[in-house]
Amino acid sequence: MSIEKGNHEEPTAEERWSSRKEPVPKIELASMDFAVLNITDTRLSAKWDVSIRIPYDLPGRYICLQGDFQASFMYKDVTLATSSPQKYKDLQHGEPQVLKVSAGVSGEDIGGLIVKDITEDMKEKKEVRFGTRFYLTDCREKTTGTMRYACDDVTLRFEPGSEMKAALFGKNPRCVYY
Repeated sequence: MSIEKGNHEEPTAEERWSSRKEPVPKIELASMDFAVLNITDTRLSAKWDVSIRIPYDLPGRYICLQGDFQASFMYKDVTLATSSPQKYKDLQHGEPQVLKVSAGVSGEDIGGLIVKDITEDMKEKKEVRFGTRFYLTDCREKTTGTMRYACDDVTLRFEPGSEMKAALFGKNPRCVYY
């Protein structure tokens, strides 16, 4: 077997990068806190605080160094709360970083069955599972809009002696681009 050495030029680093079909880097959910402010049979008042860890290869290459960050929080595929868009700025190209956002729901009628399920999870399991969606400003060439990430099945465990405050439990989930 012989290998012919042709008279071809090697592609530049930029050409190699743009021609690859590599998956978009994942985001890690660094922390997530959930506080129940009030809960009745059909209404929920609660607050979520979340931090995501942006990997070094996302700023500048995929997401803008300045832009908007928004999060939605779901229970059994029902969106409970969506944060208002938060401005972020001064992300560093090639550096891992953390972004934080909060969202709340105040006295919303979200349906008796959903509230009942959340209440049962809180009292019986001492934990509750949420899904989250994150939206970041997209800066890839020939794109506009947002990059969307999903973290499904995020387990929050209630603090001992508390049915009102829960925090991320277990391994930090990786959020995938969709």
